[in-house]
Amino acid sequence: MPETFHSPQQVKVFILYLLEKIGYPLDYNDIATIVIRDGYVDYFDFVTYFHELLEDNHIQRIQRDGAENEPGAADRDSYAVSDTGRLIAKGLADDLLLAAVREKSYISAMRHLSLEKRGAVLHHDIEPNGDGTYNFHCSIKDCDGLAFDLTLRADSFMQASRMRMNFEDKPDVVYRGLVALVTGNVNYLFEK
Repeated sequence: MPETFHSPQQVKVFILYLLEKIGYPLDYNDIATIVIRDGYVDYFDFVTYFHELLEDNHIQRIQRDGAENEPGAADRDSYAVSDTGRLIAKGLADDLLLAAVREKSYISAMRHLSLEKRGAVLHHDIEPNGDGTYNFHCSIKDCDGLAFDLTLRADSFMQASRMRMNFEDKPDVVYRGLVALVTGNVNYLFEK
């Protein structure tokens, strides 16, 4: 298990960094899950420092319309990084958090948050090349813009159709797998 952050500044910057990097409001339970998921922050520190960030207006609460007086309404509110919190995250994340910790935690957070929750739109098509091969093209756009864009040549229409079927069935697995490959998080594939 990784060593937890002990500095309040590290914990706060870590929370702000993940929220800023994800880029859209999340409910409290999702935030807690992604922050404590990899063991860098324990639950009690998360609760303490999250509420301090909220009180200092580094995180803003987004209430559901007309839900102020409903029982348990606060549990369904969303939270996002304020402009000040965003500046802090961008300014201090490189100084206080190791690059490997930032990358691993962001990938882990994205695993937790589904493509659907991020408002992702999927696109795919198959185009013949005229020489018996086909191009399979797939892409994912989310709230931040183009997240993923890939074109692969297939040796047959059957192979291109399998690519399309697998992408349609599990686009999040395809996306995460390619991110893991290009970031070197699956080096076991290259071992002989």
